[in-house]
Amino acid sequence: MPPPAPLAARTPARAAPSAADLARMEAQLRERILAQPTSGMHWQQLATLLAQTGRHAEAADAFARAVENGASAQALALPWSLALSNAGRHAEAVAVLQPVQERKPKDFVLANTLGVLLKRAGRLDEAVPLLEMARKLDPRSVSPCQNLGNTQELRGDFAAAAAAFAAGLKLDPRNGELWRLHGRALRALNDMDGALASFEKAFGLDPRNREIGTTLIGLLLERGENERALGVVQKLRIALPDDTMAEVMEGRILLRQGRVAEARERLEAVIARRPGDRPANMLLARLHGDGDRRLANEALERAFAAEPDNPEVMDALVESLSRSRYDSEVAHLERAYVIACRLMERHPDRVPRYARSLRTVFQRVLDLPRLEATGTLAQLAPLWLAENRLSALHYELGQVETLEDRLQIVEWHRQWGRREESTIKPVSLPARPAIHAERKLRVGFMSSDLRNHPVTYFALPLLESYDRDRVQVFCYSFYEGERDGVQQHIEQKVYAFRWWPRQPSAKVAEDIARDELDILFELGGSTAMNKLDVMAYRPARIGASWLGYPHSAGLERIDYILTDPYIRPTDPRLLIEKAFEMPDSWVTLGRLGFNDRVPIEDGTPEERQGALTFGTMNNPYKYTTKCLDAWAAVLRAVPGSRFLFVRPEASGESFVRNAGEVFSARGVDPSRLDFVGVRGKHLPYYNRIDIALDSFPHVGGTTTCETLWMGVPTITLVGAGFPERISYSNLSNAGLGELCAHSAEEFVQIAVALAEDRAKRRLWRTGLRDMIRARPLGDVQRFVDAFYAKAKEVCA
Repeated sequence: MPPPAPLAARTPARAAPSAADLARMEAQLRERILAQPTSGMHWQQLATLLAQTGRHAEAADAFARAVENGASAQALALPWSLALSNAGRHAEAVAVLQPVQERKPKDFVLANTLGVLLKRAGRLDEAVPLLEMARKLDPRSVSPCQNLGNTQELRGDFAAAAAAFAAGLKLDPRNGELWRLHGRALRALNDMDGALASFEKAFGLDPRNREIGTTLIGLLLERGENERALGVVQKLRIALPDDTMAEVMEGRILLRQGRVAEARERLEAVIARRPGDRPANMLLARLHGDGDRRLANEALERAFAAEPDNPEVMDALVESLSRSRYDSEVAHLERAYVIACRLMERHPDRVPRYARSLRTVFQRVLDLPRLEATGTLAQLAPLWLAENRLSALHYELGQVETLEDRLQIVEWHRQWGRREESTIKPVSLPARPAIHAERKLRVGFMSSDLRNHPVTYFALPLLESYDRDRVQVFCYSFYEGERDGVQQHIEQKVYAFRWWPRQPSAKVAEDIARDELDILFELGGSTAMNKLDVMAYRPARIGASWLGYPHSAGLERIDYILTDPYIRPTDPRLLIEKAFEMPDSWVTLGRLGFNDRVPIEDGTPEERQGALTFGTMNNPYKYTTKCLDAWAAVLRAVPGSRFLFVRPEASGESFVRNAGEVFSARGVDPSRLDFVGVRGKHLPYYNRIDIALDSFPHVGGTTTCETLWMGVPTITLVGAGFPERISYSNLSNAGLGELCAHSAEEFVQIAVALAEDRAKRRLWRTGLRDMIRARPLGDVQRFVDAFYAKAKEVCA
């Protein structure tokens, strides 16, 4: 924050004016302005009064009128710029103060305040030298140390942030807030012992500070020190007897222990008394999560109504709305988009911190300018890793251009994994005899998607078609919703199905270890309701990844990742794990998702509709500028052709508008675009697409398989990394390797040539299913036998 104004000469203390006094003073000033509307002095006095009462937008306008009417812009620059900044008009605030500071470069107050205003405006790199200058101008002031630390933290330079806070603590060692900030920076650096010491120091100095107390409790819970956490809760209760925070923290501890019903009861009791209580509603929303997104949103909407400008609440609501599938999905997305734009406008300095939720929404509505304005992956990834948000990288795997970009993403995953493993001790495994004819191979599959879900479209053959005389199959799910028919079917087919919703990871690992597995496959990665961290406990002799996350997960305690000759990257540095390499295909098309219930219509869409239609059903987070460039180039090269988006977002006004702008900027008339908004019932719409254009660099997976199954050829661009080669595998194992391009130019050429080859498209439209069944992609038993043979080989 900016430094306090210099102390005036000592005068007897005066009582602060009452609200009635301030209202009377304002009325008098407004009467004078009516009489003398060009009096800069009266406008200045009114502006000062409005700023004093927290009416910053009105104050900023009044300062502007004062300057228009002769008041000194230089003299008013400081209060005027602060009023603008406090009103959310950050660019204007900088514009007012910057020229004054440039004329007085040795003025400490101006340098320090301008640094803060630049930070608030999101211009972090410009703020740093101003704040460093302020430190030199007044080496005894704590304020620039704190401001510099806050700025460096937002930049993701946590070492510099910690150093700045430490410098402030040398000047003011009893500053509880500085100890808190210092602890937060150390925590981001994975110095957990140092972080804990700083938070404990902060709490000892300021036991009434809710944020310090709650952060200390969270850190203790992460370390498994539940009793110490409860001790802090009791101190909070004593220090803040009328505050709800102690109850909320008790709810958090109960949730951490897996006592969900008790946690919910505790939180709902708080909300019954204080409906807008932010911490209680936010924790309750987290408790409901994807298990009941409607109730999660109701909790967040209560918090938002109480604090509509709180960036933390806005961020949580944006994320929850963007994940909501009940009622109108597109209505939830449109509301998330509005709030995301407001968050970005009101709190530009917080954009890096909340970039994940912002980027999710901007990707889904195809708002490329705002997406770019959230920052680069190089800027954001260190922030996400410091917050233990590995899942954020899932949506950024396509943000690569060079080999170095790809290697950096691998390294970020490795950094996360090493950090995770540094705090987790592997469980003790019972001794197992070597595998031989008398002992069955014990194989586990861990995923919360072992239900009617795309993961099970591919996993189901392994769960129902294995040799029970040679293999025992165990399944582990943490799904928080209701059991469906597919889960019930799996439960009947496998040796054991463990369903442990909300069970703590350490307990999950201990219980899996009791099953004495030879190998455990995790199928969920960092996706919703999955527990990737369980693999850090090494609950099985061998750990492996497959299916749910198209990249190395990051944990070096995962031994293998399932690949095939096509998916495996040519550069071994792009994988952390060893390759569990299948002889042909990394997946097979099981009967759950790939059957004849959805018919392929006679003829081609071009024949029925009168125009050739390209299209995609890929997720918008996979669209990149180069991908969109290529799609537009295909449309330009095939006159009269159309492009169909089939996505849940595609019925939204924002997606349609933004997509039109994207293609118009690339020389394609938006009237050539068509949109179908649908989720879950999309397969019939493949009958409207002649040729599918894959996204890149991050290509389709399930979508490519569905596209081929519906008789639609897919053009793909083969890249270097795992997520760039999935369609390459699918097409090659379906007999369509000729549709795999190795450059953007070849991508366009293949699409144009296929558009001209009506006979081939007609043949594939009706014959692709039989082609797939006769090849590795569709030969289910071949895949199952090869999988368990490979598992036995690596476990021997």
